[in-house]
Amino acid sequence: MKASFKQVLRCMVLPAFVLGALAGPAAAEIRDKTFKFSHVQPKDSHFEAGVQRFAELLAQKSNKKLKIKSYPAGTLGGDMQTISALQGGTIDMTTLPPGLLVGLSKEFAVLDMPFLFNNFEEADALLDGPIGTKLMEKSPPGLVGLVYWDHGFRNLSNSKRPVAKVEDFEGLKIRVSQSPMIIESIKGLGANALPMAFTELYTALETKAVDGQENPTAVFEVNKFNEVQKYLSITRHQYNPLIVLVSKKVWDQLNADEQKVVMEAAKETRQYQRQVSRDMEAKSLESLKKKGTLINEVTPQEFARMREKSVPVAEKLGKDFVGEAITKEVYDELARIRAGKINVAKQ
Repeated sequence: MKASFKQVLRCMVLPAFVLGALAGPAAAEIRDKTFKFSHVQPKDSHFEAGVQRFAELLAQKSNKKLKIKSYPAGTLGGDMQTISALQGGTIDMTTLPPGLLVGLSKEFAVLDMPFLFNNFEEADALLDGPIGTKLMEKSPPGLVGLVYWDHGFRNLSNSKRPVAKVEDFEGLKIRVSQSPMIIESIKGLGANALPMAFTELYTALETKAVDGQENPTAVFEVNKFNEVQKYLSITRHQYNPLIVLVSKKVWDQLNADEQKVVMEAAKETRQYQRQVSRDMEAKSLESLKKKGTLINEVTPQEFARMREKSVPVAEKLGKDFVGEAITKEVYDELARIRAGKINVAKQ
C-alpha cells in the first residue's frame, strides 16, 4: 500500500531537538543581569572609579544587558562580611586588597610582604605576569578572581608626631587591616598593631582609641582622616593591589559568552583604574598640605633603615606563614624584573 503524502512528510520532519544536535551548539545569548558590586570606600574613591568604568565597559560589550549596581562605603558590610556574602552568592562582586584573603588562601599573603616593591612598575609587572596569574588561580573556595587593580603604597598617619625614622614608630597604637602580614609588619617596625574593620576606623581615630592608621594617601583624604589626624608620614612601607572578585555561585550561572564579556571588561578597566588611583595619590598630597596636614617625606637613609628592620619579619613570615616556595618565586621574579630580563605581556 502506498504511503500518503502526509505520512511521507511526517517522516521527513525531524524533531527539533534532533535538528539542534545535528546543527551543533548555537551561540550562547547574553541575558539581562545586574551585578551587585560591594566595596568599603566612598563614592569619590579610586575603588568607585574602577567600578564605574567597569560598569560602563560591561554595558557597552553586552548591548546594555549586563549591568553593575555599586554599593560603596560599606553599605552592604565590611570586607570580611562581603567575602562571606560572595561565597554565599548574596553579593555578586567586590574589590579589596588580596591580603584580606589570607585566612582562606595563605599564598596571597606574599603580596603583603613589607617593602616588597620599589615602585608601581615592578608591582604591575609582577601582578600581570605568571606570578599574578598563579595567585589568581588560588582564589579561595567560592570566589573567582578576575583582575588586579591598584590601591597604592601605604603611608602612616597619627595624631602624636611625625614618623621620620624607625624609632618614631615606638609606642604608637596603629590601626591595621585584618591581614596577618600587615599586623606583623607594623609590629616589626616597633608600633602596636590593632586590627580593626575599616568601617570602624574614623570613629576610632576621632575618639583616640588608636593613635593612627596606615593606608594609601588617596584613602586618607577621601575618608577625611585629616580631620582627626595631624601627621602624615610618607613611609611607603607596603604596596597593595586590589583584586576584583566575583562569587563563584554567580560565575557558574553565567554562560561562556557572558563570562568572556565580564572578563574582558574587567581587564580593560585595569589600566584606567590604576592611572586614576595614582593620579589621586599625587593630587591628594597637594590637597592635604593646603588643608593643614603636616606631611613629611622619609629620607632615603631612614627608608633604608626601616626596610632593614623589616627583613627579619619578612624572612620569618615567608618561611612560617606564606610558604618558602611561593616566596622564593616572587623574589626571583622581582629580581628578573629589576634586571630587565622579562617583558611582561598584559594578559
